[in-house]
Amino acid sequence: MTTPVKRITMSKPFCALAGVGPYALAKAGEVYEDMALRGRRIVSRMSREAAQEFEETAHELEDISRTARQQERQERETVAQTTGRARAASRA
Repeated sequence: MTTPVKRITMSKPFCALAGVGPYALAKAGEVYEDMALRGRRIVSRMSREAAQEFEETAHELEDISRTARQQERQERETVAQTTGRARAASRA
């Protein structure tokens, strides 16, 4: 029973009717500040998570690029060796 009564007595319309408009405004200000603080925390956390994910993705792409370069180098070496053998066989 106290919860519904407390909700009614803390509501802005009740405060306005009871002549405690400044209290209602102060309470609204507190609620706003609390929500703004929570919002800033959420944005900060999400920014950190996004930066961390970006960094992880960059490292993964770097590894993929390194692997691709190594494979390309190996393929060129294989082609060079094959071409060298073919030339040597044709000379003999």
